[in-house]
Amino acid sequence: MTEREMKLLLDARAIKQVQVHYAVMSQGYMIVADGKPLETGKRETRKFKTLDAAAKLLFKLGVADFAVKLRTTA
Repeated sequence: MTEREMKLLLDARAIKQVQVHYAVMSQGYMIVADGKPLETGKRETRKFKTLDAAAKLLFKLGVADFAVKLRTTA
């Protein structure tokens, strides 16, 4: 989902869970909402260099509560 789609879903209160995952391959972070990653306009996963950058975007979209997953395997 793109940033615009995520904003629309957030406004409709259709998103239940937002997480920021550490992406080992890209050495950065990605936002995941209800299991779907945030994407660019070209439908590529949007990557953030820092956790602060991801948090800043979430705050801009109106998300005040999110989880951080540093490791996705058990």
